Amino acid sequence: MAANRARKLQTGEVIYVSELLPSISGPEDLKKLSEEQLGQLADEIRQFLVHSVSQTGGHLAANLGVVELTLALHSLFNSPEDQIVWDVGHQSYVHKILTGRKDQFATLRKYGGLSGFPKSAESPHDIMDTGHASTSISAAVGLAIARDRKGASNRIAAVIGDGALTGGVAFEALDHAGHSGLNLIVILNDNEMSIAPNVGAMAGYLSRMRANPTIYRIREGLSKAIRQIPLVGL
Repeated sequence: MAANRARKLQTGEVIYVSELLPSISGPEDLKKLSEEQLGQLADEIRQFLVHSVSQTGGHLAANLGVVELTLALHSLFNSPEDQIVWDVGHQSYVHKILTGRKDQFATLRKYGGLSGFPKSAESPHDIMDTGHASTSISAAVGLAIARDRKGASNRIAAVIGDGALTGGVAFEALDHAGHSGLNLIVILNDNEMSIAPNVGAMAGYLSRMRANPTIYRIREGLSKAIRQIPLVGL
């Protein structure tokens, strides 16, 4: 799809024309887009990230891997009323792009510029400052308890990777959330990536789940069936 919008200059350089990205100033703009347009926007965001991060440095791969996930979250949620907590936070570039900070990306990770991690002083969409792994679920638990005590009904989601999920803090938070019956969403970004090899029972369990042929066939069958449902299939 992106290739159809590529233009080749006389110098031989290929540039990609952003048609939708310039019109996105906040999450509310995503709700106006069709499913096809969201797919096009995902292409444009990836091109923007590759160009921008190649100039400034930063976590490119992690953010290329969460484009659709972040688009889905901000399309369905009403941030910042609905609160999204990013574990570690290095994968929050797309979140920053969609929450009005696209034009600041030339300053990414520079003194006085855009932070490479969520920063509450930077935007109300950044619920809290992050940087350490495995803390998102416990933070979401605290937010959910505070919400319930206030009698509010906003949604709260923690986005955590399979590497961070092996941390003890994450296990404790899951145990607390389950015991307390809290209404919160935990999204596992199972991208099989971490700085060091994953260890422990949870890492082994996830590996077995990925490799289980029965589970794979069920997942593929369900995905195919859902795509064939009118108005619901993707």
